[in-house]
Amino acid sequence: MGKLDKYARQSKSKEKSKVLPIRLPENIYEQFRQRCVELGLSMSEAGYLLIKEELEDNLYMSNTNEVAVTTEQLQNPIHHVNTSYTKNNTAKSSSFSTRWTLNHYEIENELPCPLCQQWYSKANFSRHAKNHHTTTKELLESNENLVYEMIDKRKQNM
Repeated sequence: MGKLDKYARQSKSKEKSKVLPIRLPENIYEQFRQRCVELGLSMSEAGYLLIKEELEDNLYMSNTNEVAVTTEQLQNPIHHVNTSYTKNNTAKSSSFSTRWTLNHYEIENELPCPLCQQWYSKANFSRHAKNHHTTTKELLESNENLVYEMIDKRKQNM
């Protein structure tokens, strides 16, 4: 179990916050992004949780000198040892999460509009969908065949 598994989709605290911009090598960024998608976390939430756990572990270690006295298992495992807990990333959302994301429609930070047959910035796509009197989700899901044709065409041109 990774450090982020135990935090998947927990509520955030409502205290004042600051932005922490960081640079990562592209391969680490993509691996981290994919892991966050699997867990249904935003990258900001995952970063926050990792930093919070690091600080809590550090605080605990600095305030205690406890040492484990036994190497025996104290409790029977709650889950079977060979059970996989990783959510399969499929185009349709499963019962694992009710949160809808548009990550599988996105290419190079753009989304396809099946009605206009053009690509629009992910940041402005919601506004564009309103021009069609619909939501982003409804626009992409109700025209899924056209959307996937546009995605395939774009991938071939890359």
